[in-house]
Amino acid sequence: MNTRPENLHETERLTVSRRNFLKGSAGLVVAFSIVDPTTLLAAAGEAEGKSVGSPSSSKLYAWLAIDPDNTATLFTGKVETGTGVETALAQIAAEELEFPVDRLDVVMGTTSRTVDQGPTYGSMTVRYAGPQIRHAAAAARKALLDMAAGHFKLPAQQLIARDGKVAVIGAPDQSVTFGELVDGKRLDIDIEATGKGFGLKVAPDAPVKDPSTYSVVGQSLRRKDIPGKVTGQFTYIQDVKVDGMLHGRVVRPYGVGARLESVDETGLKDIPGFVQVVRRENFLGVVAETEWAAIKAAEKLGSTLDPQGPQAAQAKWGDWNDLPEQKEIWETLRKTAGGNTSISSKGSVDMALPFAARTIKATYETPFQMHGSIGPSCAIADVRADSATIWGGTQMPHEIRGNMAQMLGIDEDRIDLVWHEASGAYGRNGLEHVIPDAALMSQAVGRPVRVQWMRWDEHGWEPKGPPIVQDLTGALDADGNVVAWRHHMWVPTTGDTRLVAVELAGLPEIGSEGQGDAAITYAYTFDNADVACHGMGRVGLLTAWLRSPAQFETTYAMEAFIDELAAEAKQDPLSFRLKYLGDQRAVEVLRAAAEAYGWEPRPSPAPQQDGKLAKGRGIAWVNRDDARVATIADVTVDRENGEIRVKRVVVAHDCGLVVNPDGLRNQIEGNVIQSLSRTLHEEVMFDRSRVTSLDWQGYPILRFEEIPDQIDIVFVNNRPEYPSFGGGEPSTCPTAAVISNAVFDAIGVRLRRTPFRPERVKAAMSRTG
Repeated sequence: MNTRPENLHETERLTVSRRNFLKGSAGLVVAFSIVDPTTLLAAAGEAEGKSVGSPSSSKLYAWLAIDPDNTATLFTGKVETGTGVETALAQIAAEELEFPVDRLDVVMGTTSRTVDQGPTYGSMTVRYAGPQIRHAAAAARKALLDMAAGHFKLPAQQLIARDGKVAVIGAPDQSVTFGELVDGKRLDIDIEATGKGFGLKVAPDAPVKDPSTYSVVGQSLRRKDIPGKVTGQFTYIQDVKVDGMLHGRVVRPYGVGARLESVDETGLKDIPGFVQVVRRENFLGVVAETEWAAIKAAEKLGSTLDPQGPQAAQAKWGDWNDLPEQKEIWETLRKTAGGNTSISSKGSVDMALPFAARTIKATYETPFQMHGSIGPSCAIADVRADSATIWGGTQMPHEIRGNMAQMLGIDEDRIDLVWHEASGAYGRNGLEHVIPDAALMSQAVGRPVRVQWMRWDEHGWEPKGPPIVQDLTGALDADGNVVAWRHHMWVPTTGDTRLVAVELAGLPEIGSEGQGDAAITYAYTFDNADVACHGMGRVGLLTAWLRSPAQFETTYAMEAFIDELAAEAKQDPLSFRLKYLGDQRAVEVLRAAAEAYGWEPRPSPAPQQDGKLAKGRGIAWVNRDDARVATIADVTVDRENGEIRVKRVVVAHDCGLVVNPDGLRNQIEGNVIQSLSRTLHEEVMFDRSRVTSLDWQGYPILRFEEIPDQIDIVFVNNRPEYPSFGGGEPSTCPTAAVISNAVFDAIGVRLRRTPFRPERVKAAMSRTG
């Protein structure tokens, strides 16, 4: 079956299995360097009292450095969160600079060394930082050609830059390396730069290369960070040590909003290495010479895991039980709704409904979910009287530096945030919140303090992805055509940037609660449509960005409900979608996925199947920030125990020009695996006082044996003339809808609440039966 026009896409397939995980590790290994954190501390000490502000974006040295040994360094305010952007940005710079990528190092995030290019989130790094770096590198190439023109005493037009050298055209033996030209000097060259963050424009008139000539961009280079991570040499923020460092732990309220009434320090001094209790309003921490001593002191004051609650602790907290009942969270969302945002309004749904032949209504519910970072959040702070150095793994180093300036009362240019990658990210987890924990303790004791959260800190206190409830109504005419579509969603904020430690310490508020907003792109062409978001702020627990914030959930409802309409109309789910899509790129990814899968048109559910295991297929698509993704999955459902197994996943992905195909494939695989975990297992449990899912038993995630046997990936519109859109998040979005649709195809049961745990599947089967 051919479901697409010819030459629309390039196909790249990958079969993933645990057995093949380390295959293909031979070949090109891109060089990387491990920075000794103690040298960074020494440098920070030398700079005390001096400005450590970010370099000016209008200086070439803010972007690139060339060393005498003909190695180079790219400086970027973006950071690596496991998505491979370090390598992708290096490829962009190396391509435009005409420099070997294996000789190009990358410094990321450290605020005294990099320009503020905005936070690293939203699949926007390659899309927005890529062009900034491309133009900066082009400006550097031009500057090097001008230097070489003086060296050779020839016009620059008679010279060519290639492979880290400048040579005379027609006389390749007459060449000079970039390192020889720069001769150890800083690239103190003015370039045009306007705007800031995502809107920063750099050297717009620099002569960039024709994309059709790219030789580095578009190649599957090995990621710079992987060798160190595989061998255990990589320095995560959790591994950083600095001279004179103490260890801290935070003692949390038993109830989320409880007030600290008293602290009994009896026996703490008997703990070897204990230093001090740090109390500021409701913020309570302990500092010790060793990590174990800090842990034991925190346990003595009161552990979140203490089965007797606050009565057994030496720190006494007031009662607090103002969280909503878990079973009432959906009604709470509806009652708490704030502002309304119309996403699409066309025709009149209310006038169309009375004339419809069939009307369907459904409610979809998705719970609080957590980031579930394997490595608990960690930071180190050294706060002095008029300066501070902070080591952190935050996704927004320049923004957090500003937050710490507010909190500590220190000028922003006297604070340096030294960035190291954290073992776990994907949104605003605890990495931003652990920084003020460390800073408050360091300010109190006058020495560097390292704080690493415990597992119950991470699970209990990291910001959650919010619960969302969605009501949908669809109507069909006698011929099975859609005559009305209504989709209303109740979404708490996904961007609460207030810092927990600041609130506990009673300091002036930093950040904001934000308003709920649904990141949904409605693309269907129904004559009568009403799509709206009822947004609100906080609902009980702190909520912030979790991979593909809100759009993972809203895509689930939209794409599962259109399957409901297709089934009611007794039409093939793919053909039904294509009838109502005016987005050509969406059509292309759906057709590309269908071809790769081998889709045969038929309605759902599948013909009656005998036996214990029922097989089904599902399809869904998304437009996330201009990237289009279509996913198809095969599942089996165990009729006896309700267990769902995902056997094969096909993803057609259009994010325009792909800088590193292997890196993008890694992201797609990771998105599929993580979103399967969110779909099948993940749900935060809580009572009226606190989160109760405080370990991996209470918050299970996908296990290795549950990973699909096969993930096939198709790249669509991967062409040099296309811009690059985001690849870090979009393939997360269709998964819940795909699995829901596949389960219906297998057993004729609709799953309208995640996660699809076996007991929930069995309950749905019993209701249908």
